[in-house]
Amino acid sequence: MIDAMKTSSRCLAVLVGVIVAVLVFSPTVASAATVTVTVGNGGPVFTPSSVTIQPGDTVRWTWSTTGHSSTSGTPNVPNGLWDSGILSQGATFTHTFNTVGSFPYYCRPHGLCCGMTGMVTVTNPTGPPIVITNPATLIASFSATLNGSLNPNGLITTFHFEYGLTTSYGLTTPPQNRSGNTPQNVNANISNLTASTTYHFRIVASNGDGTSFGGDRTFTTLTATGPPVVTTNPATNVTSSSATLNGLLDPHGLITTVYFQYGRTTSYGSTTLMQRQIGNTYRNIASNISGLTTGTTYHFRIVATNSLGMKMGGDRTFTTP
Repeated sequence: MIDAMKTSSRCLAVLVGVIVAVLVFSPTVASAATVTVTVGNGGPVFTPSSVTIQPGDTVRWTWSTTGHSSTSGTPNVPNGLWDSGILSQGATFTHTFNTVGSFPYYCRPHGLCCGMTGMVTVTNPTGPPIVITNPATLIASFSATLNGSLNPNGLITTFHFEYGLTTSYGLTTPPQNRSGNTPQNVNANISNLTASTTYHFRIVASNGDGTSFGGDRTFTTLTATGPPVVTTNPATNVTSSSATLNGLLDPHGLITTVYFQYGRTTSYGSTTLMQRQIGNTYRNIASNISGLTTGTTYHFRIVATNSLGMKMGGDRTFTTP
């Protein structure tokens, strides 16, 4: 008898543990809404005639009088999305909307003659913007590009970046506006920085539902002068016999010569004419080449030299058609 009671107690404890685990670890799922429209309430009308819902919500039509329908489309032009048929007083009909859009409907007996029409508008849910602070790029001695990701969450949203020497920031970029319901890459260029200095920054965005702050990130500006900084970018304007080679260069404060190496292997063998650049900002470098062979893969890279060193960009390839 005692052993049986102990066994029952252990089973009960296990059952309670399972229930608690389910309650703790099961995610909360938002419930879809149901909106009611009355059909023929005091005449050939839908009440309300227009409703706005979100994807996954349902509209329930309830018949107040006999002899009406809820038919998708415009009078005498059904589009086949739904049709309740002509129903009697007390009947109900439901349709669930899973896509965003505007969905007109009408009563088949009274749509054309009496203007008995309605509209269901399905919009995405809205909320405060969703933001992520992404790493800074194009970091030079006195300038940089701040980057982030922004989802306006269905509302017109204004964003900017805060930056400064500490997490108190103190400086902001000009405001920009975005809209939509998907993440978007956003950026802002900043200048008048101090060389060899660490800066903090974050993205900030606001809409009608609130303000959101991205996490703090840091970057350190380059020294006032130094070896050039280069990146080999994809070739463009590729034809059977010619192409444009592209790259990015920061001369890093010194007079810098820049050119491209190219050829059928990573030994290259050919070079473009040298260009001369100076300054502390990134700029696009391009050179046109010709005399290429049809159906051939070529390698290329950017090369830059100043008094403090030579830098070579990574190898890239393109194939002539």
